[in-house]
Amino acid sequence: MAKPNTYYVCSNCGKRSTAYMGRCPQCHEFGTMEQVTEQRETGAAARNVAPSGTRTTPQRLREVETGPESRMAVPVEEFSRVMGGGIVPGSITLIAGDPGIGKCLVGSTRVLNPLTGAYLPITHWAQEKMPVLSIDDQTFQLKPGQATHFFERGLQDVVEVRTQLGRTLRCTPTHPVLTPDGWKPVRELAAGSYIAAPRSLSYFGQDVMPDAEVKLIGYILSDGSAQSSICVTSAIPEVASDLATIATAFGMQLHCYDKKGTLAKQFRFVNDVQQRAQHRSDFATALNQAKRQAGISWAEWSRRANVDYALLRVWHKGETVPDADAFERLVAAVGISPDELASTARSAAELTTPIARFLEKMGLRYSKAANKTVPECIFRLPREQMALFLKTLFTCDGSVYVSNAENAGISYSTISRRLAEDVQHLLLRFGFVVTLRHKPMQVNGTPYSAYELVLLGTSQVQRFLAEIGIMGRESACEQIRAMNAATASSTRRDLIPLTPYFWDHLHKLKGEMSFKTLSSKSDVRIFDRRHERPLCRSTIQKLATYFADPYLATLGDSDVYWDQIQSITPAGCEAVYDISVAEHPNFVANDLIVHNSTLLLQLAAIIADTVGKVLYVSGEESTRQIKMRAERLSIQSDELFLVTETSLEAILEHAQAVNPKILIVDSIQTTFSDDKPSSAGTVTQVRECAARLQMLAKSTGIGVFLVGHVTKEGTIAGPRVLEHIVDTVLYLEGDSFHAYRLLRSVKNRFGATNEVGVFEMRGSGLAEVTNPSEVFLAERVVNASGSSILVTMEGTRPLLVEVQALASATSYPNPRRTANGVDFNRLQLLTAVLTRRVGLRLSEQDVFVNVIGGMTVDEPAADLAIAVSIASSVWDVPVPADLAIVGEVGLSGELRAVSQLPSRLKEAAKLGFKRVIVPKTTRPGDPLPGGIQVIAVRSLMDALNIAMPKEREKK
Repeated sequence: MAKPNTYYVCSNCGKRSTAYMGRCPQCHEFGTMEQVTEQRETGAAARNVAPSGTRTTPQRLREVETGPESRMAVPVEEFSRVMGGGIVPGSITLIAGDPGIGKCLVGSTRVLNPLTGAYLPITHWAQEKMPVLSIDDQTFQLKPGQATHFFERGLQDVVEVRTQLGRTLRCTPTHPVLTPDGWKPVRELAAGSYIAAPRSLSYFGQDVMPDAEVKLIGYILSDGSAQSSICVTSAIPEVASDLATIATAFGMQLHCYDKKGTLAKQFRFVNDVQQRAQHRSDFATALNQAKRQAGISWAEWSRRANVDYALLRVWHKGETVPDADAFERLVAAVGISPDELASTARSAAELTTPIARFLEKMGLRYSKAANKTVPECIFRLPREQMALFLKTLFTCDGSVYVSNAENAGISYSTISRRLAEDVQHLLLRFGFVVTLRHKPMQVNGTPYSAYELVLLGTSQVQRFLAEIGIMGRESACEQIRAMNAATASSTRRDLIPLTPYFWDHLHKLKGEMSFKTLSSKSDVRIFDRRHERPLCRSTIQKLATYFADPYLATLGDSDVYWDQIQSITPAGCEAVYDISVAEHPNFVANDLIVHNSTLLLQLAAIIADTVGKVLYVSGEESTRQIKMRAERLSIQSDELFLVTETSLEAILEHAQAVNPKILIVDSIQTTFSDDKPSSAGTVTQVRECAARLQMLAKSTGIGVFLVGHVTKEGTIAGPRVLEHIVDTVLYLEGDSFHAYRLLRSVKNRFGATNEVGVFEMRGSGLAEVTNPSEVFLAERVVNASGSSILVTMEGTRPLLVEVQALASATSYPNPRRTANGVDFNRLQLLTAVLTRRVGLRLSEQDVFVNVIGGMTVDEPAADLAIAVSIASSVWDVPVPADLAIVGEVGLSGELRAVSQLPSRLKEAAKLGFKRVIVPKTTRPGDPLPGGIQVIAVRSLMDALNIAMPKEREKK
């Protein structure tokens, strides 16, 4: 009989508890305990239930068949090293890595929430994983997608991408954007390259505001001022009528003043003095009545409400009224409702006018013209009210015209770039793709910058006048409405860059038909000799209609506008962020389309070519996206099978049908089992899916690779039980500032742990680095103080890396200690030893230590190299270029033994080093290599005397 079994599991560390706890007792995180309910069989039924997968029977050890090969050899030396010599059949490996290493955007990048219409900086996704807009690269249609993870990447070098439409994107050079040839990092592009942008963002909010408030914001952002007095200047009669309506809605009066030498008038919002006096009297009456009902004295009320007695006295005399905070305390002190104390009268009697208070709330009070921005509430308006807001803006700061080419245009000008970008985005909500231009200008001989939005095309302007409109300028509007859009000249704006595939496809469709005949029949102008030029969208749409071809229809009706890069320039160093999106790993940011597991794809192709079939299951990317990435990496293999699937049951069926040698599941956090009611990524689902895939591996001999997500803290997402289930845990790590990635084995039942493989990130993918020591020392500056060469061990591999230190005098009482690539506490210990045992005055100096190449060294054998680098920087004496160093430093300044010394010495000798300083207590064991002098010393002081002898004495 089945009984429900309920318990709670921490989603962060996997801690299981029978009682709910607000804070996990193991990892101490709040709000991570999730309830899990399972049906548990009891009695005889529980003993007879077979586990998932194929049942096995016990065998004697000598009867177990191991097969002709115990491992599947992979011709990638760095990967085989980490795996312990190859892939063990039936093993299950978890490979985790930061999916967005280097692919980041600055914090000011704004992202659209398609459900609410909010347009917010990307950092808002840290608090809540809100929806975003992403593109389906099969249909090229935009649709909402759910953000699943938020990543903080720290400070990184960024570049600014500026496009022909005037849009900007500040990102790391490795961040991919969509091009006609697929996703490419920004650093591989140049001026003139086409990148994808949305043609339309037809998503609006539902937060309705009074029309008077919407119009007021529009007028203040254009011809208005919100300084000491709040006013709007205009010569348009419709604007005067609007402003009178706004004044009435806020309970204020509108005063009109003439402006000398112009037809424009200034309209100022003011309070009615008599009405304000009456409101103060009404509030005083309500205050006195409330006192009598409460039966307390003024002094007692003053004490309870924590307000000054003298102020309370002038309030009940009707001379002034309290502010909002004091009013709330008065109400709470006697337990009455705000209405009983005439809250409306108090608000109307305040010295600050209702319009001023509203503009303060919107962040527009006292705003300067160059710093104006659209308030966040405008982005969440419904379509009709957003159109009303834009109509107000364009009425004041816009213009409508007909060009010499008999084509209509409309423009909007401002001196605030942020305001221009906001309006450009709002117009995109209506499907208007406008260009933002920078216009240097002068007023009275003083230069300043203006920003102009331009919309060209008779049909587009006619649609603008119909959907949004503009007040005034009636003659120009009537002229444009009467124009024939079909006969207007082309603006050559909405162009589609074409790939060789397009022309091959078109040649197949037309067959023997000439391009001249095709142009005549399809009502287009197309020539065979213009392959490198883009075509107008309308031309491709007509071709799609003529041939009834789905590919051409997808191309012509896509949601992509192909913008061109104008410039890519370095933009300094900033804190950067990224988000992961379910289903389609991309999203719209700053009105451009940007991307958010190349190693496994390359590995899958190699294994497929050398070992046998590989099934690559992706839960995050479509097969077309993987194919595009494979083409960029020049991957082609008939034995590599792709499928997009997240259902575990379907994945097991695919594995049974294909019968691969290797199964790759990308990722385990997106996989779910129909047997469990919880959603993908929860503790229950991750544990169940991993356990059943483990059973598949053990029962069939298929090698299974699971891709795991990484949290922003750098740990594998999901329960810790996931790492216990698998045989091997690999971690792809690397410094985002460098091109090198380290594949580290954190756990390996079939090989050494902490083994590393080194790869270099290139445009063609990850390339193995067979001699990492040589690479890490390639850019070393010889005879530079503060630098030494460390011989470290990563697993069984010796590596030579450069350790740099910088000691700089500080005027602060607490000097800084900064460690990059070494343990911070170890650095603190070494600075204390150098101060006490060597006599360096490090209490007066900031100390910075860095391991070159993005390496992280955590073994104690690095102590001596770190200490020598610090001393070299303090004394400003270089360490000899042919000297390598290894040794652990004790608290007494003594040097302690290190392991695997022969391997370290062989690596140093191979790279041309002539001398190595080692602890005297180290016993080499194996014979030492020739051609290198081993200098054994007992203390840190002895090592420093050898590394910097005579030069140090001179200092």
